[in-house]
Amino acid sequence: MKDRHFLLQYLDKALDFVLNFCAIYLSYYCVVLWYQPYFQIPTSDMFLIAGVVSLAASFLYSYHNVYKPMRTQPIHYFLTRILLVNLEVTGVCMVLILWLLRDVYAYYMVWLTLSAIISTVVLMSKKLSLMTVLHNLRSNRKNIKYILMVTDSQEMVDGYMEELRRNPQFGYSVIGYVGNLNIVGLPHLGTTADLDRVMQEYRPDEVVMAFDTVRKKVITKYISICNDHCCKVLFIPAICGYFRAPRQVTTVGNLPLIDIRSTPLDNPTNQLVKRLMDIVLSFLLIVLTSPLMLVTAIGVRLSSPGPVLFRQTRVGRNNQNFTMYKFRSMRVNDAEQTGWSQEQDPRKTRFGAFIRKFALDELPQFFNVLKGDMSLVGPRPEVPFYVEKFKKEIPLYMLKHTLRPGITGLAQIKGLRGDTSIAERIEEDINYIENWSFWGDIRILLLTPFHAVNRHEKYVANEAEHARWQEEKQRRIYVAGSDMRQDRPADAPLTDRPESGGAESAPAQDMEGTDEADS
Repeated sequence: MKDRHFLLQYLDKALDFVLNFCAIYLSYYCVVLWYQPYFQIPTSDMFLIAGVVSLAASFLYSYHNVYKPMRTQPIHYFLTRILLVNLEVTGVCMVLILWLLRDVYAYYMVWLTLSAIISTVVLMSKKLSLMTVLHNLRSNRKNIKYILMVTDSQEMVDGYMEELRRNPQFGYSVIGYVGNLNIVGLPHLGTTADLDRVMQEYRPDEVVMAFDTVRKKVITKYISICNDHCCKVLFIPAICGYFRAPRQVTTVGNLPLIDIRSTPLDNPTNQLVKRLMDIVLSFLLIVLTSPLMLVTAIGVRLSSPGPVLFRQTRVGRNNQNFTMYKFRSMRVNDAEQTGWSQEQDPRKTRFGAFIRKFALDELPQFFNVLKGDMSLVGPRPEVPFYVEKFKKEIPLYMLKHTLRPGITGLAQIKGLRGDTSIAERIEEDINYIENWSFWGDIRILLLTPFHAVNRHEKYVANEAEHARWQEEKQRRIYVAGSDMRQDRPADAPLTDRPESGGAESAPAQDMEGTDEADS
């Protein structure tokens, strides 16, 4: 099948054309049945309209990469593009109907809308079914692509093999490596001087090159050998540790450049969608929770002397400071800008402990969202004191400040709140930034209420299992191209999880943070 992927693409295109044509044909007869005798056009005209619209949709599917190879792309990549194309076609047709058919536009609108709905459902179902079948085949070691690695980097090989292990549906199998250094976990097929022989003997489908340092002249030689064998060549960049978002290749004149920080929210349309969602939902939530905020404010006032609202400076988007609001849950103290709050903190009032348990102290932050200082969903903001501390200790820590901080986020719904690992939280924050989507934000918002209670306890309950998984991960070396595993020797040292203390296990700040800010 891998040798006939172009044939599969052509069949996919032809099938989409037929399905679109049938959707338009079916919806036409439905409308005729509903509105007869008020709406009826000649069958020949209907066929012409269906053919032109289906053909236009097919060209747009190709333009939007709907027929891109499905091996490594997620399912939602294709489903969203099918929806986008159908919306584009529907919009253009609506404009033409209103312009050319003003007298009977209502009937055509019904026909168009029904066609778009049927087409979207059918094409998405077809694509989903096709990708599911292919993923199952590859997971069962069928339709496999065989990879040869040319490398001198154990770290880059480990990263590549880990991705293949986590995604068996990709259908990749590494037959071994060619290189001058010892790489643990892969069969050594020869040195770089043997590359031509190895290519001829094993005939890989693709060659993946991964070098920490290598001269252009040497790389050119390796590529030339692969070209002689008509084999596709891919590179793992030496700076792959900094590649955390979907990549884009830009150019300066004829010189290609790799943008290592391209994210979905670089798109102005996505920024507008996210901001509009923040404004609309925060306004509605302020209105809906205003009685609860009033009761909470009275409770805070009666619980202990001091202001109702706690104001604290936090670091927001583009490293700019802003004032974040919360209902005060502690007695007034002197460590408000630098002191961590703990689960059992003597500074808490009884009422403060109650509102923190149910995250009621966070309600005033809806006003921060309405002002534009924060978003409903995003990385939790930190106080300046700890930003300065953690940016020196946690790799890529400052990436969280490339967008507005949030009231809740991906890390929070995964239990990374309160006294939990900062490094793990930053990992989830970066994952959110790199893979942002509108529906992802909706999902996080819907899940947040179910994770707002006993959040620290939930995290601690999962820590033992997580630690066991990490230990197993360190003990095993996965051998590509088979289901075999090689154990390390019993006396081989393991890389343990960090000891308590330090940046890795420092009390982290989320919906509860430093002192009054978060617990």
